[in-house]
Amino acid sequence: MKATTRSVSGAVLMLAIIPVIVGLLACLPVPVGDPERSRIDPDLNGVWALRADGDDDGYYLFRPWDKRTWLVLGVEEGQEGTLKPLAIYKAWLAKLGGERFMTWEMAGGMNDDDSFVPEYWFVFRLEKIDANRFQLHMLDYEYEGFKDLPKPEGYEGDYARDMRRKFERIIRKNVDDEDMYGDALELRRLDGEELDAAQDHFEQLVSFE
Repeated sequence: MKATTRSVSGAVLMLAIIPVIVGLLACLPVPVGDPERSRIDPDLNGVWALRADGDDDGYYLFRPWDKRTWLVLGVEEGQEGTLKPLAIYKAWLAKLGGERFMTWEMAGGMNDDDSFVPEYWFVFRLEKIDANRFQLHMLDYEYEGFKDLPKPEGYEGDYARDMRRKFERIIRKNVDDEDMYGDALELRRLDGEELDAAQDHFEQLVSFE
């Protein structure tokens, strides 16, 4: 992380669009995997509801950007039927310790040093339940295995680039340790009237013409 102070507006918007995540401590200060060497899973293409504790907490459109990554658009209803600001992510897959992981990198939000590199990433262990459901087990930065790694605050250099592989080694070693993950979220594929409603939400915020 560069010495210049970064704006936290992007991180705040990430939390606003995924309200079930209660704080930045759940996010990782590094991404996982290399998007240039990844491959998308076509089974994830389409529109999904993000569910926590049985309730839907927003709609997410996974659109292939290329063979390696997705453009992910997230929309959530506010009060009285209004829509909260659109969240935009770049997402990709990686395999560590025999498990698949998905990284969400928020797009937008210029930093004070005019760069666009985010301060935090959402990283999930991805578990396919069936053709219409995936579980997302979010990696927890508070996990004991990460405690001895250098912290991003005040780090001189590119923290994400320098530390990514150190985080990945710990993840591989502890991939089966449930303490490394928070509560599971669920992606539920939409169809029928639910799909129509979700598409209407996206069309209110984004022009697809």
